[in-house]
Amino acid sequence: MRTRNGARRSKAQWVGVAALAAALWLWVWSARPPEAPEPARAAPKASAPEAPPSARRAASAAAASTRAPEEDPAPLIDEIEVEKPEVCAGEENLITVRAHTTNGTDEYLHSVIGTRAGSRVPLRIWPDMDGSYEMPTISVFGRNNVVRQIEVPRYKVNDCKPERIVVITHRLLPSTPGDYELTAQIVDVGVKDEPDTRPFKPASYAWVFDDGGSEKTKAPFVTHSYERRPQTALVSEFLVRVEVKSEAGEKLAGRALLQIPNMMFQDLAERGIVTIGATPTPRFPKQDGDGVVRQAFRLWHHRDAPVRIDTVTAVRHYAGASDASPRENASLGVVEIPPGQGVDVEVRLDTVREPDVFTITYFVEGETAEGNAARGTFSLMKPPPAPTKESSIPVTEPVFLAKIKRARELLAQEFVTDEDIRRLEREGKMADLDVSPPRAKAP
Repeated sequence: MRTRNGARRSKAQWVGVAALAAALWLWVWSARPPEAPEPARAAPKASAPEAPPSARRAASAAAASTRAPEEDPAPLIDEIEVEKPEVCAGEENLITVRAHTTNGTDEYLHSVIGTRAGSRVPLRIWPDMDGSYEMPTISVFGRNNVVRQIEVPRYKVNDCKPERIVVITHRLLPSTPGDYELTAQIVDVGVKDEPDTRPFKPASYAWVFDDGGSEKTKAPFVTHSYERRPQTALVSEFLVRVEVKSEAGEKLAGRALLQIPNMMFQDLAERGIVTIGATPTPRFPKQDGDGVVRQAFRLWHHRDAPVRIDTVTAVRHYAGASDASPRENASLGVVEIPPGQGVDVEVRLDTVREPDVFTITYFVEGETAEGNAARGTFSLMKPPPAPTKESSIPVTEPVFLAKIKRARELLAQEFVTDEDIRRLEREGKMADLDVSPPRAKAP
């Protein structure tokens, strides 16, 4: 048991320990760094006016397109079809490749077979002098140009030649969104080694355009519009065919794959914008006698519902000036563009009132029924002045001069262009020209 003196000592010890602990706590607390004051809250910003839905959607699509794209897997090749097991050197053999993607992006598929773009290519192989030849490579591209490659299945190329082949070339006509000129050229191959072979004199050309259209011509060329092709994939492909019939009833055939990029598809898929097309009529502007340039444009689109026009602005470009005028409001007299053939508008430039203006560019903006932004642009240009003796360089080359004279006679035009002469040449209307120099008079 404890005595009273021991209890007092124990109580004194506890008081000392408590005092020491309190002093230690005060020292630690005083050593802490002072807390930073709470930052003042910023005043709320005034809300900006809300952008229209179509503009927000277009901005969102544009922002999404700037993000680093995810890695797309390479396409898978399902089948390669070879039309013939063996051919002669230079003979067509249609190669068809079929493929698919594993992430649902088949609309981005596009192919190259050898050096020709397309998934259905009439391939020609020309062996080397020793008879050897290599099979071309097939490249199938997907979105972001990921690629899968494979060699064309080997087929036999015999040591023989076709007498003649038909080569189809194409070009996009200037100032058009989708009008192509197709030309058929007959090339002698095997007949070069047989000079006694009867000549082939073309009498008619039967064209098939692979879009449901066809046409017969007497000339070796034709013009066809692919303007309204579907915009559902990155590219559209058309296997064009022509059958040439001679005066003696003989027939030759040729094919060519026409691959056309679809920019309207890209605008909608990657930017969320519906493109408004503009087709001029005529293709090149003409100035009237009163100094006014008038030209009609057909505005159209690929959607199934009308496109509303919200704003139309115009910019004037001046001759000899680097800067254009600021955008100013304009009117085309229409408030919407219906689906299908679209709507025609006419614009004009008065060169008497505005002699320094050489181009007026129109910007059309609107919205589709689905809420997508719709945009388009087209330009009215002042045509160059008619040539005169003072402003032109005289033609002295006798062949070219004879062609100009013949073209003026056939077309009943005071002025003819290089395109006019080229067209008449392909029609064979320049073949009988006598371009020999005139004989010197006898003394």
